[in-house]
Amino acid sequence: MSFLSKLHIDGEEYNVLEFNIHFKQEIDTTSKPTGNAKGGIIKMIIESNQNTHFLSWMLNSDLTKDGKIVFYRRDALSKMKELKFVKAFCISYEEQFTSTTEVPMKITMELVSKELTFGDAKFSNNWIALD
Repeated sequence: MSFLSKLHIDGEEYNVLEFNIHFKQEIDTTSKPTGNAKGGIIKMIIESNQNTHFLSWMLNSDLTKDGKIVFYRRDALSKMKELKFVKAFCISYEEQFTSTTEVPMKITMELVSKELTFGDAKFSNNWIALD
């Protein structure tokens, strides 16, 4: 029942308006998993500001960043859970302006990271070592 979420990256904080994370496993004909989980793709919509850091990140295919998304409870803004990502690439970026909405400028982006921790769940993509 979170009602507030914040993205913390590069020493800055952004309001997260929407969040989605996706994992999957391949299955055989009996619906039994046949391999390791894949994915960890984070999709989010955040409020935009004057910076173009996220677009620059997306346009640089070698640039990775570390950060976290914190989800807060309704009661006095206590932390409910936290997702930490390490060595993430920005693989999709879209910025939208709509003058007739409550949040007129927003950024939709997708991230994929080498490692992520979501509460007590840990996931690692088996990529070639990144320096």
